[in-house]
Amino acid sequence: MADGPGYHNCQLVLATSIYNLLYNLCPSKYDEIAQRIKYWIEYAITEQFTTIDDLVERISPVAWNASGSHSDISRFLKEFRDAPHRSEEAKSFVNKLCLHVLRWFAIASAENLSMSWSGGSIPVGGGEGFIRAASFVGHLIKCGLLSDELVRRHLIKPLTTHYYETNGYDQTTAVRTKAIYQLFTIAGNTLLQGLLEPGDVWICFEILDSYIFITQSYHCNVLASFDTARLNVRFDSCHDASHYDLTRGPGTP
Repeated sequence: MADGPGYHNCQLVLATSIYNLLYNLCPSKYDEIAQRIKYWIEYAITEQFTTIDDLVERISPVAWNASGSHSDISRFLKEFRDAPHRSEEAKSFVNKLCLHVLRWFAIASAENLSMSWSGGSIPVGGGEGFIRAASFVGHLIKCGLLSDELVRRHLIKPLTTHYYETNGYDQTTAVRTKAIYQLFTIAGNTLLQGLLEPGDVWICFEILDSYIFITQSYHCNVLASFDTARLNVRFDSCHDASHYDLTRGPGTP
């Protein structure tokens, strides 16, 4: 009966409960659900019903599956970790969860992404999951849940250092570009204040600029999901301050 009902299933049951609570976080029920999540995380770790690493592994897919709750989940993780009375083990859980999601997103960037999931893929849910994960990572950065060093090492370089052949509009290009769009619209103010190298920023915005041009040429309705006004940003380097306006290109005064 090793596979039947019993105490040996406690790790899965606790992780599933915490996952479902995180997934259902929303502004209208935030306080109620957040209290339940706090209890179960502390209880599971303190009573050693599970290990931190196992809990991280089982809960991390929420980054790929949740959508509207990304901002609420990130808010919860920040408040939970930074509470003065929080145990060191619980703080470690949050830090490891955020790092695990970032590293997972980084290695998934190497895939030839498509909009539909295929067996053996690293992203959960294929291209759509990758875009959702980019949103989640953006909120983690915005909330200060990832150190500058981790962001520099795992974010832009993996996202832009790849090779694929494309002929005009292509689903792989679309997924990667929409992921970049999510990152910069959510965490742009943090990413562009000296956190990223100017060269990496230029690459990202050139990808966005080229994608908008290509999709317009192919009569794709990309502007329905891309608000270019939200990407009219400034970034500072140690040498100068440059401006990139997606509606008009680099060097716009």
